[in-house]
Amino acid sequence: MNNAIKAALLSAFICPGSGQWWLKQRLVGGGFMLVSVICLGYLILEVMERAQAIAAKILNGEIANDLVSIYAEVSAIPAEAMGTMSLLTWVFVVNWLLSIIHAYWLGTQADKTVNSD
Repeated sequence: MNNAIKAALLSAFICPGSGQWWLKQRLVGGGFMLVSVICLGYLILEVMERAQAIAAKILNGEIANDLVSIYAEVSAIPAEAMGTMSLLTWVFVVNWLLSIIHAYWLGTQADKTVNSD
């Protein structure tokens, strides 16, 4: 298996930027990883805040402690939170796809230098 395929598979299935890291492009790979960690961290933070708010409503008696009521509250995501989460999700997905494409491109460049030697 050539470098391009290995790097693209690493970036696709392990973590965005891992293919670049494997090809010794540490700064670029770290950049892809950093964007992914920031997006995932913020998304997890949003989800945790929403879950804590719902748990507080259940404990205060504002929401009945049954599955239907809890599901209805979870499904009613505020518009501003949905916009931010949607944007971050798209940034994460685009970052991941760019990482795969870039890793493949770097791998083809590495394969060309190996084959020309």
